[in-house]
Amino acid sequence: MSAQQQNSRLVELAQLNKVFVSDDVETWALNNINVQIAKGEYLAITGPSGCGKSTLLAQLGLLDTPSGGTYRLAGHDTSQIDKNERSRIRNKEIGFIFQSFNLISALSVADNVALPLSYRADLSRTQQRERVLAALEQVEMTHRASHFPAQLSGGQQQRVAIARAIAGQPAIILADEPTGNLDSNNARIVMSLIDTLHQQGATICMVTHDMSSAQRTERIIAMKDGVIVSDSPTSLRTAVAV
Repeated sequence: MSAQQQNSRLVELAQLNKVFVSDDVETWALNNINVQIAKGEYLAITGPSGCGKSTLLAQLGLLDTPSGGTYRLAGHDTSQIDKNERSRIRNKEIGFIFQSFNLISALSVADNVALPLSYRADLSRTQQRERVLAALEQVEMTHRASHFPAQLSGGQQQRVAIARAIAGQPAIILADEPTGNLDSNNARIVMSLIDTLHQQGATICMVTHDMSSAQRTERIIAMKDGVIVSDSPTSLRTAVAV
């Protein structure tokens, strides 16, 4: 991380833990996680199934609370805030891209993209409409605005999901296996779009099993058994792999 990035930290996790207890058995899904993400970074979290990467993404997305440690996001200390404040920060500061798209079948493309914005008290109806149209244009889906998810291909649905993620102009985009349900051609299209978002200044953190997707990022965090085992620039990892 450069000196400039160190002065623009967007995410700071310090000694973060997540422990699940079942029948008096403790499972440490996350163990002493220390991560900083700067504004504009593009990174991947990798590792085998069950290593803790999805649990970490849930923490980053304020979808779950830690068992210990601290998490600061865009200047907000999330350690002591209540559920309503977590929801407000999540809706404003975080954009989500899911493997399964998570579009609502009864809503049109435009309404799916608009849904998170409808909870934003800081945006007028006009501003919400403008952001929806701008986001759909960015993913080249304006011509499908009145269609429904069932009328779209998997690749088109994921592009709509990306539009939904970026419409709120979040501080960070969290992508959970964004190409997991796509064929190779649509996967390349979606990854190219995510690359473009980064080039335009978006901060992106992606969980992926696909090392070819991970290698497109600037930085790879590898996990195993709830612990970060490496955190290095992609160029260095590529050099080692070669």
